[in-house]
Amino acid sequence: MNIENYMYYVMYALVYLALATVMKYILNIKSSKHYSADDQIADGNMAVGLRRSGAQLGLAIAMIGVMSGSSSPDILQDLTNTVIYGFVAMAFMLVSLFVTDKALLPKVNNTVELKNGNVAIGMVEFGTSVMTGLLAYASIKGDDGGIVSSVVYFIAGQLTMILLVLLYEKVLAKKINPVACVQQSNLSAGIYLSGKIIAYGLILQSAIVGNGITLTPADAAVEFIVAALAGMIMLYVFEILIDLVIITSTKVSDIIVKDQRVAAVQLTLAKIGMALILGMAIL
Repeated sequence: MNIENYMYYVMYALVYLALATVMKYILNIKSSKHYSADDQIADGNMAVGLRRSGAQLGLAIAMIGVMSGSSSPDILQDLTNTVIYGFVAMAFMLVSLFVTDKALLPKVNNTVELKNGNVAIGMVEFGTSVMTGLLAYASIKGDDGGIVSSVVYFIAGQLTMILLVLLYEKVLAKKINPVACVQQSNLSAGIYLSGKIIAYGLILQSAIVGNGITLTPADAAVEFIVAALAGMIMLYVFEILIDLVIITSTKVSDIIVKDQRVAAVQLTLAKIGMALILGMAIL
């Protein structure tokens, strides 16, 4: 038993707890014009609960990236670095919640929809927060030090994610409008879109972490783009296979249009599992 290692992890846990508390109050301020988040959660509003729990889980994932970086032999310096990068990770989470809300659901007032108990919106926010945590984890760990590079990686990942989801919406909109379905409280659409966002996040996470820190900026950009595109293409192909082999009694369009929630959960989790495996191929 290494007491020193245990103390390190207790320190990390306390930093996470402090940051999660700060983020909770910031989210409360964001929504205070419309509702009290604590009251809504106490009353059983799952949509509001998904927003908060997603943000807290995403922050925990990001903190793993902080923990995986280089440590200092000086415990005080290591604690300082942990706190600094923890605040960077929290800033990533809060900025992403605002940006992706506006980019992915531009015609939807998420806060009002959450107050009204739109669990589909809550699912999308949950997926967005987890995805952000994955990108924050990769940005901090992949860089292994250096706030500027972490921010650059994170911005690149966020922009790629938004473009991919918007492209997906345009392609799928020929048959259905997933954003409109989510706004109409279609839970299957929320589950499906949330899962797709998390799966994309896993692919992009691997693309960022897989970048060598000794590469020139140009080479790193090319490697990131190639790895991200390769992962997305493979994920798309395997998603079709999952739809054919695992979800044999229905189609993706029917799952969303008919709000087939059990099939949506099965397809979504299978897709996330596939993204986990494909991500290892990219690393």
